[in-house]
Amino acid sequence: MLLSSTENQQQQLRKQLKLAIEDLKITHSSSEYDFIISHSEVNDRHGVGVLLKRLFGDDQQIVSIRSHNLYDGKDDFGNFNFLIHHENHDIASVYSHIQSVLEDLKPRRILSIPYFIDDFLSTIAIKNLFDVPLCTYLMDDQNIYIDEIPDHFMAELIEKSDLCFGISRNLCEAYQKKYHKKFWFVPPVAPEKFIPSNTVIFPSQLQEQHGVLIGNIWSQKWLDRLRETIRGSGVKIDWYGNPHREWLKFDETELAEDGIIFKGYLESESDLVNKLRQSSFAIIPTAQEISNSERMEIAKLSLPSRIPFLVATAHTPLLVIGNNETAAANFVTDFQLGAVCGYDTINFRETIAWITDAENQDGIRHQASNLAKFLSSKGIADWIWDSLAQKYPLDLRFEKLGQYLPEATVIITANEVNNRHGTGFLVRRVVGDTPNILSIRSRNDYGGLHNFGDATFCLPHTDISRIDAFLSMAKLLEGVKIKEIFCIPYYPDDLLLSIAIKELFNVPLGVYIMDDQNVVVNKIPDEIMREFLTKCSFRLATHPELRDAYEEKYNLKFWLLPAVVPNSIITTTVTYPQQNLLKNQTGALIGSIWSKKWFEMLTDTITNAGIKLDWYGNAKYQWLTDSWEDISKKTGITPYGIVAEPELGQKLQQYPYIVVPTGTVDERDDHPELSRLSLPGRIIFALASSHTPIILLGSEKTSAARFVKTFGIGIICDYNPESFKEAVDYVTQPEIQKEMRHCALSVAEKFSDKHINHWIWESLHQGKPSDLKFEHLFA
Repeated sequence: MLLSSTENQQQQLRKQLKLAIEDLKITHSSSEYDFIISHSEVNDRHGVGVLLKRLFGDDQQIVSIRSHNLYDGKDDFGNFNFLIHHENHDIASVYSHIQSVLEDLKPRRILSIPYFIDDFLSTIAIKNLFDVPLCTYLMDDQNIYIDEIPDHFMAELIEKSDLCFGISRNLCEAYQKKYHKKFWFVPPVAPEKFIPSNTVIFPSQLQEQHGVLIGNIWSQKWLDRLRETIRGSGVKIDWYGNPHREWLKFDETELAEDGIIFKGYLESESDLVNKLRQSSFAIIPTAQEISNSERMEIAKLSLPSRIPFLVATAHTPLLVIGNNETAAANFVTDFQLGAVCGYDTINFRETIAWITDAENQDGIRHQASNLAKFLSSKGIADWIWDSLAQKYPLDLRFEKLGQYLPEATVIITANEVNNRHGTGFLVRRVVGDTPNILSIRSRNDYGGLHNFGDATFCLPHTDISRIDAFLSMAKLLEGVKIKEIFCIPYYPDDLLLSIAIKELFNVPLGVYIMDDQNVVVNKIPDEIMREFLTKCSFRLATHPELRDAYEEKYNLKFWLLPAVVPNSIITTTVTYPQQNLLKNQTGALIGSIWSKKWFEMLTDTITNAGIKLDWYGNAKYQWLTDSWEDISKKTGITPYGIVAEPELGQKLQQYPYIVVPTGTVDERDDHPELSRLSLPGRIIFALASSHTPIILLGSEKTSAARFVKTFGIGIICDYNPESFKEAVDYVTQPEIQKEMRHCALSVAEKFSDKHINHWIWESLHQGKPSDLKFEHLFA
């Protein structure tokens, strides 16, 4: 029996409906989604929409939230999309509205591209309600050159963001300066499929002075000036785009008479790319002057997405028409992608002649080709999410783009800055948010993993000579403007490189001594240390014993900066241990173990005492050949590896005590420099994040022991089973638990890292602490 066409259509519709219902069931079975918040519908009719669809494609695990309908309500992005507009800004109403719209939908992470105040309110509310990782990506300025968003809303969003991106370096620098938080440069990217593997050479048979203009023009003034500039120049421009006719007024015939031929919107990106590759240059109109009447929020801080698109897909030389201090002009000149000229016909004609010169065309196009692979959209969605997971860019592909570092802060360390060792943690904590870090190290001791700095260099030197230090720094830093130098020394190389940069640039030099390599042990010769310290205008040490030792030896003033703790994980209410851990007297062991001897003494002690410890820290050492399972069976120590700091702080709160092994300051001690003059940062971390009492294994004479006794947060015992068991019995008493935890609570917030990088740089340039908070803390 043959079906009629109507019946056939109904059957097809029923089949499609069934499939749609099944898809919906599958979707609802997924408990968490990626929430992406933007100002309007995500579609191909505006730049943010195009970029989001380019980055995330057809990913169905997305909830798209917008605050306005500006494009007929068409939003074909993600699995769910919601229009959430807040009638008032009362926080309770915002929370209620969010919950009523989302119902049972929950985020696993958030990417916010805010523009309107509603976008800020929704983002802050969802972050507060669900406490999931948040990445804020500012593509437009609504707060610095224009006050559409109040400071308190902007500050709250930035403070709550785990990672902040900015669409241009100008925007990143402006918001960093105002809000004291690192913004990472992430430019708009181009479709991978259109990025050629070889340099696109301009076809010689085509008319050289026929350019292209794509996208929108954001000011009627800019368009009027552009028409006046091109009129009578003999240059023709094809304009492809869908400009906002609400604020741009022009007659297409009259526009063509001025030399600008309006071609309209090309729906096929492939067709557009082919047109771009047939143009000898592209023009980018921007503001004529730096003033409030010139749409400065766009001109000064926004990088038009068309620029990376032109560079990556067609290698087209760019001509920015307007002021050379705008974001567009800075990008083009920084990366040598073209030229900048004013709104002047003669200047315009001369610049066109330069940009279409065969040699200049070739050089610019090859430069664009070199940058193109870094401007690809391939894998950027995962890059964003992976970066958010570690609260730091997965790599520095955009920060290092062109190796451009204005007013670089040079940070010199012995080896990689990462989370595999305490110094790496602390360096990132105290200076990691500093803009424009140029990181220099002389060794790779941790596999080359170094997620730190805007530009990083590992110099293959060991025992470098003074002359080689000067030569290598002169070559490496050629053309770089250095603002300041900060050295965390361990090897003589670190001091010689710092001295060389100080002599070459004559900028303030600071030192932060975390480990002694000169007083108890003399791995750094006295004459190099004395010269280096004399050239430092600001000297820091982690604790009083280390400070006193260096002051006494060199008769130079040192100040205190302890191993501060992330403000976000400092616990401000009293904590209590988990009852089963308290009953079983199970403790935690945290951090690295710096000596095989110390580890052997530790395991002998706890094994014979019949105590169990859970170990959170690096358990991979050349001298430790046993597997984690074998360690647990043999010693009673169960290794759990390195745990993220927020999670570690929560875990430590559950234990009745924390064990920290240190030196014995006798014939058993094979690391006297660590015993006498080092204070393990893990002690302060435990104090601030968990308040859990410390059992310090080792001598009463160590710096660690003095710290524990001074602040009343623990007890010291010898590497002896009886002594250790007595210590465990003591600290697990309810009244002792309460006393020690309250002692830790009373000083926890004073070890916060909040604004610590600003404190360091202000103090460095003053030559003394901007305040004496740490001197008073240890007084």
